[in-house]
Amino acid sequence: MYSASLSVAILPFARRKLLYGAAALAAGSAAGVALWPAGEERAAYPFAGSALSGVDPLWSVPPELLLSATSEDASRVLELLPRLESATARLETLEPRLANGKAGELSGDDRQTLREAWWQLFEPILAVDELKSRYAGWYGLSYARHARLHARAFALSFTALCAQVDAGLRILAAVGGKPLLPALFDEAMPQLGLPARTFSGLRKQLGRARDLFLVPLGAHWYDRWIAPHLTLDAGFTPLSKALESERGRALSRVLKPTSDGVTNELSVVRNALFSRWFPVQKNLATWAGDTRVARKDRRLVSDAQVAELKALLAPGDVIVERRNWYLSNIGLPGFWPHAALYVGTQAQILAALGSEPDVRDAYGDLGAHFAARYPAAWQSLAERDHEGHELTIIEAVSEGVTSASVEHSCAADYVAALRPRLPAVVRARAIERALAYWGRPYDFNFDFATDDQVVCSELVVKAYETTSGLRGLEVPYVQLLGRRAVPPTELVRTFRKERESAEPQLDFVYFLEGREAEKRAVVASAEALATTCDRPKWDIAQP
Repeated sequence: MYSASLSVAILPFARRKLLYGAAALAAGSAAGVALWPAGEERAAYPFAGSALSGVDPLWSVPPELLLSATSEDASRVLELLPRLESATARLETLEPRLANGKAGELSGDDRQTLREAWWQLFEPILAVDELKSRYAGWYGLSYARHARLHARAFALSFTALCAQVDAGLRILAAVGGKPLLPALFDEAMPQLGLPARTFSGLRKQLGRARDLFLVPLGAHWYDRWIAPHLTLDAGFTPLSKALESERGRALSRVLKPTSDGVTNELSVVRNALFSRWFPVQKNLATWAGDTRVARKDRRLVSDAQVAELKALLAPGDVIVERRNWYLSNIGLPGFWPHAALYVGTQAQILAALGSEPDVRDAYGDLGAHFAARYPAAWQSLAERDHEGHELTIIEAVSEGVTSASVEHSCAADYVAALRPRLPAVVRARAIERALAYWGRPYDFNFDFATDDQVVCSELVVKAYETTSGLRGLEVPYVQLLGRRAVPPTELVRTFRKERESAEPQLDFVYFLEGREAEKRAVVASAEALATTCDRPKWDIAQP
């Protein structure tokens, strides 16, 4: 009954020397079909969960969502690779005085420069590790029915592996004979969100000869089964070109054994090629993959909790957010990667601030002032998003400075709200400044010195900047990659430092704390929020 369909479904696995015989496949297929959700199409083989010895979140994604997810992740890879290359090259070309420095010879600033160089490098390596793992279940996607998705998933994972191997071997070469560098790189860097011993973890993975063998084996598999499909996939042409470049560099750094005589080639490629370099607890990894492999609006904070938070917010509140497992977290130091300004609707702003004496003295008719100065931005606060939610937040995201609903912006894994203890006129001025930044592009360079492009926390900090005799928020800047900046975590750190002072700048409003192991968020205290400043940023280190 199943033999005819199986002979088509396992086209790339047709060689006898591969792992699965026809009888085993038929038995697995029968069991898989019996458990298959009725009426729901999936890109995976019907027997993937049983015959392939496990369940991968990738296999539960409908084809149309997986097509979208692979396109989005291809774009992320293309943004990520230059970052990884730049950071690797920076380490290779360190000033000799820094690269060869010994204990006692380098200043505190010098040591911090070296730590930041490692942070810049480790983050993209970890990001490509996550991408590699996200599509590690490529082999369970049906080659017969969804060859394009099968090929895309392999290409994404293999591109990440090649980039990781190339960068990793170059890192080992760059630190060879320089004992101070590994010691500094292994230090915990709470301000940057890195746990201790990250370099040792990387070096341990690169020390495995197995990975060096798997790169040419994966390249052989790619040429035989994957490349023919990607050449017909115009949407993946940029990724295909990047893959050719990455695998060329990786192959030039490793031995190139022939694949002849490999008896269980599929078994080797499937089980070992894309294993994580930085493993997490199995239950958390599965949940993360299931959540992030496509846009399914899954997160730890529920709709009901967002509604509870929204009811407590007031115009001018500062919001910090965290989404676990997101590649967009890369390059943003500390536990909290995003900050936003809650402004409210037009009606809420005018009700809360418009009639205050200091606001009327400064602005007259507040609504008329905003409408005349910032017509498009102000109008957005009378509109709703595509799901009918009021636009009440102004934030800097990758698309630029824009208006969003609480329901969209705070659909995250951790969310906290803080209220500046400032007069109404200062809060009105903060909203005005946010409206002035509306429409500007996002600052991917994280440069607080310029105003033409804006990063998320920069929007909040500059909205509340002290000028013209009016005190705003005084949040200390930190040195980051040679620039002065205020990452989102520093907003929470300021709250923590001043909690017991006579005049704190920020009052606690609400904290929804994600619990990955429980797959939910809980309402947490101000004390719990204060501890997040020193939590490692990357999810591999979360409890």
